[in-house]
Amino acid sequence: MAATQFPLPVRQPPFRRIGHWLPENDNLLIDWLRGLLEEIERDKKRFKGPWKLSPEVDDLKKHVESSAELRMLAQAMLDEVPNKPPYIDDPVGNKQIKSLEDLYICFDKVMTSRAPIWRKLEYDVGLVGFPFNAVLDWPMATPSGYAFFLKPDINKKFEVILNSWKTNFLQTPDSAKVLLPKEGDNIPLDEAWLSPESRKVIEDDTNLEGEHLKFEDLFECEPKQDYWGFQSWDDFFIRTFKQYPDKELRPIHFKDNDDWIINSCESKPFSLQPNAKDYDKFWLKGQPYSVMDMLNKNEDYASLFVGGTVYQAFLSATSYHRWDSPISGKVLYTEVIPGTYFAAPTVTGFSNPDGPDPASPDLAQGYITHFATRAVYYIANPKIGIIALLYVGMADVSSCEINEKFIDIPEGGVQVQKGEELGMFHHGGSTYCLLIPKGTKVAFIPEATPREGQRNIPIRSPLAWVYNDDIENERRN
Repeated sequence: MAATQFPLPVRQPPFRRIGHWLPENDNLLIDWLRGLLEEIERDKKRFKGPWKLSPEVDDLKKHVESSAELRMLAQAMLDEVPNKPPYIDDPVGNKQIKSLEDLYICFDKVMTSRAPIWRKLEYDVGLVGFPFNAVLDWPMATPSGYAFFLKPDINKKFEVILNSWKTNFLQTPDSAKVLLPKEGDNIPLDEAWLSPESRKVIEDDTNLEGEHLKFEDLFECEPKQDYWGFQSWDDFFIRTFKQYPDKELRPIHFKDNDDWIINSCESKPFSLQPNAKDYDKFWLKGQPYSVMDMLNKNEDYASLFVGGTVYQAFLSATSYHRWDSPISGKVLYTEVIPGTYFAAPTVTGFSNPDGPDPASPDLAQGYITHFATRAVYYIANPKIGIIALLYVGMADVSSCEINEKFIDIPEGGVQVQKGEELGMFHHGGSTYCLLIPKGTKVAFIPEATPREGQRNIPIRSPLAWVYNDDIENERRN
């Protein structure tokens, strides 16, 4: 397989649309929240007195109200959204929310009764699976929103809300109604994730070149059962590939060859950057990687990757959301680093001459690797050295689940095989990084170079080749 050799300073091109995360123009922005807000207005007229919020959202509200600074920032992030098109509408076409009370009620509605729904134009915009993000996209792009969502105490409150959403709704049978509604579920077919239209998009995203497998041939499911056998929205999102006795849909390439690193996630390239610095200005345009911040200043391992290579790729809402080990070796250490959920850099906000990211934190994917909640693995291999893996939650995607085998690693590490499952995301789209230590020479496959219109690089397929000085000298001669 052909590979591209370093030095190759490849970063993400600005304001490009990959994997349906970003809109090409405002004409594609449709009204995703209109029904929710209309329902809120109807409920306000029907029920007298103050709205009774769930305990989790009420706790956020009381915390904001207890601080003059937080109250000022929260209201200001709504007020600072420009009062002109397209910002008087939210990124899916809805009149911009100006009231904090309505904002809390929207959070409450989503947390207690809303699973993400499918709509084709919303998939084009890139907000599928991110209902909280749909509400906050423009506010988080303001200076006050930037400051508000960097507050550790605010992120702790959102952690509770998002975990409640996952545990008390997205992992319950009620959330499965949006998959393929049966009679009485009151969900339109065009909002269903297993409608013929949505299955076709998932099939197109998942099938390898030249393949034309149906959803039921790609994933473990029971089409004759209600909701195709999925027990909840979360069960659908962490679905597994179908097992066949005579073939694998995602075979492990170069399983016994340590010269090759395979792809850890079903994902599209976002950035490829050599010579990463220990500390860099990751909040500026270009979002260069700052290794010590990415790895939470880990005293034992972070310094190994200063001067090394960072590869980043992202998972869309329709992707396979489990992670596999890209190499064989020993897992030395793992941790989940708590972080932010809705913090985006000002360079992707209203200060940007092209306007804010309508699917934020899409354009901020490099930035959020330093701030967002993320799971980190350090894996040692005699040929490659120690690699680091970051699995980063984006916006609503707060859960980064490390498989039980790799929690509380004993001294000496835990053996892992190339292609073995490491963990998974919950809720929706996410991003991951592979960090190669300084001194390890790698050549990435040409498909790893970020560009427009790319397909997913399949999980377990070849990603990078490790080579030595003799091969490099031979190439130069």
